[in-house]
Amino acid sequence: MQTKKYFLHSLRGQLITTTLIIIAILFLLIGILQYTFMKDFLYENRAEAIHSQMMAWPPDPSFLKQNGELTRRRDDSERTPSGPIMFQPGMEVSYIKSDGSVTIISDDQDELSPIITTEDYAHIFEASKLFQLQKYYIFADSEGVDKMVVFHRNNANREQGILQVSVELSSSHKQLYTQLTIYIIVALVALLAGFLLLLPSLRKTLHPLTNVIDVVERTNAGNLSEKLPVNQKQYEIDQLSLAYNNMLERIDHAFELERQSNERMRQFIADASHELRTPITSIFGFIEVLQRGAMNNKTHLESSLKTMGQESKRMAMLVENLLQLAKLDITTEQTNFHVEKFNLTQLLESMKTQLEMMAEDRKVIITTIDCSQCSIQGNKHQVRQVILNLVQNAIQHTNKQDGVITVTLSELEQQVKLVITDNGIGIAKEHLPQLFERFFRIDQARSRSSGGAGLGLSISKSIIGGHKGTVHVESKLGIGTSFIILFPKVDDNE
Repeated sequence: MQTKKYFLHSLRGQLITTTLIIIAILFLLIGILQYTFMKDFLYENRAEAIHSQMMAWPPDPSFLKQNGELTRRRDDSERTPSGPIMFQPGMEVSYIKSDGSVTIISDDQDELSPIITTEDYAHIFEASKLFQLQKYYIFADSEGVDKMVVFHRNNANREQGILQVSVELSSSHKQLYTQLTIYIIVALVALLAGFLLLLPSLRKTLHPLTNVIDVVERTNAGNLSEKLPVNQKQYEIDQLSLAYNNMLERIDHAFELERQSNERMRQFIADASHELRTPITSIFGFIEVLQRGAMNNKTHLESSLKTMGQESKRMAMLVENLLQLAKLDITTEQTNFHVEKFNLTQLLESMKTQLEMMAEDRKVIITTIDCSQCSIQGNKHQVRQVILNLVQNAIQHTNKQDGVITVTLSELEQQVKLVITDNGIGIAKEHLPQLFERFFRIDQARSRSSGGAGLGLSISKSIIGGHKGTVHVESKLGIGTSFIILFPKVDDNE
């Protein structure tokens, strides 16, 4: 029972069942058409044969019975005497006069006569006058058995009567039923043969689908590398395999991104904990020193309070940066920050004094090249923060006396290019890919005049990405570093 249910619900079972039902319906239609055409063919052939016999009979229907046989009258001088006329068994021959009287000519009346009403005879006589008699008519006898009736107009008779021949149809029906039985048997044998041939054929045809099922069953989160073959010589299965393989690649890529994200998150939490632990430990240490009596020493007290204040500011800045990064991650995905169109040239001009004050003795050069339409769409305050972060990064890593920081703005075909260059000590090539990672530092390569948490570049990259821009770094040790930023340009006329 379970096997039968599985077969009916399987693709193989449904294909076989549907195919056999369609073939059976076609056989049924063919059988109905064959039965109809064969029935008409047999009836017409039999009617034509009767007509041929009636044409051979003498035009004068006045037959006489002599010595138990039907013979023609011999008193017609224009007729040639002939022998007896034999009728087929079951054939009833009658002569119908125009007044409706019926004369039975055949001597075998074991069969029941067909019932033909006066109205029917009237129509038949009318059709006879117009030479529109049908080849045959079907009338039932008193027991409801159908009989074929053939009429023939006797033009030689002055009475204008018609000759009527009726025959039973049982022999024709028997022949029809025999043919129909043979056809049904052949159709059933054909269906059985089709079923037996379809089973192995479908099993072979659906084998690639079975391979797909096997591979899918073996696929799990730890096994995404096994792919389906895409050349199984079945277009639909190949397309399914290709789509499945592409889906696996996307899932594998998503899992890889999730693994990397989890790894970055673990590293981020570890780095954030380490960065927060340092100022907290320092503050806690100074509090213990003060509690042990150092607070009575004015010099130690002022020094401890100053250091604790610096550490508190550093911790506050770190927390603020972490909150800003989290906010940027959300707004970058949802793009719900305030957006407006503004001109970068005007923004740089408004920041010139601030940048010079930040640089102290260093030289700050702001240059614009062919910037007639250097407008972008975004958040002006966030872009200002990016410029401040990158300039501050350049200030921290250039010499105070001969440091030069250049901010260059230029217009490209579809973008606005912002380049911030310094003449500091540069960055080693192997450190460039990690430069924008959170908490990444190169203390051994750069000497800082002020401490930082290593989040400024990561914040800048997040802001630039939120504005659909890109940033990359070019640097050489001992020569300097350039941050190249590209923003999508907006037409000032829009």
